[in-house]
Amino acid sequence: MKKFKVAITIEAETPETVQKVGNLIQNAVNKVEQKDIIRLLEKVSQNPGIVKTALKFI
Repeated sequence: MKKFKVAITIEAETPETVQKVGNLIQNAVNKVEQKDIIRLLEKVSQNPGIVKTALKFI
């Protein structure tokens, strides 16, 4: 499979927060199947509140 680099913009209070978010996104992309990430992010995009609900069960 080909590898691509993608630039994103993250607003945060500190550079450490940006680093953490970037690392966690990269780890998720490396460990979770692409079709599952796509499905998850589509659902979050449609309904961002679903994240707070899901976190209650984690």
